[in-house]
This record gives sequence, C-alpha cells and structure tokens, in this order.
Amino acid sequence: MKTIAAFLLATLPLVGLGATLAVQPVQAQSDPMQIAYAEYATLVSQDGNSPINVRDGASTRSYARHIGYGGDRVEVLDRTVGDDGYMWYFVRFTVSNATGWVRGDFVWLDSE
Repeated sequence: MKTIAAFLLATLPLVGLGATLAVQPVQAQSDPMQIAYAEYATLVSQDGNSPINVRDGASTRSYARHIGYGGDRVEVLDRTVGDDGYMWYFVRFTVSNATGWVRGDFVWLDSE
C-alpha cells in the first residue's frame, strides 16, 4: 500500500503551487526492470548540417539506424564507456521517440 500511496502523491498536482512534478520514470536500456530518471541533453556538432549517427550499440562498428543533427533535444536513458574509451549515451529523441547510442562528444548534457 505504501508504494501505491507514494505513486499517487508523486503524480498528483501540488496543491496551491499550480504545478505538477516534471520528473518522469523511464526504462533503462541496460536492465529493463530498472527504473531510471531521464536527464535531458542537446546533440552538438561543429557543422550543424552534418548528421550525427545514432547507433544500435555503443561502438562506431554498430549499425547507425538513425541520424540526428546539432540542436536536437534528447533524453539520456543510459550511459556506458565504450571499447574506444568514449562515453556513449543511450538517448531517446523528444520529438520522434527514436532511440539509440550516441558518442559522448556529440552530447551536451543540460547539467553541464
């Protein structure tokens, strides 16, 4: 019962403040049973017209299923250090909901 009560309290509007909680739980890529809270970011590149590969895995050898462009907004759902030594981020595009891995030098976290 405490879990249901906590869920209801977390999703109800804040009385008198005119706002609701903005944090949304999402499924983490590495463990489908683990709940993680998304962090938002923007894709960056030196040339905004150049596509940024969004891959099936955290490696440049993985298939690039999607592309993004500098300025695209994403949710960061997971992260890992790849075999190449780069930080890789598993992202979901806020407009299309497409998901995939993007190398860290193309991701600017809002918290930075």
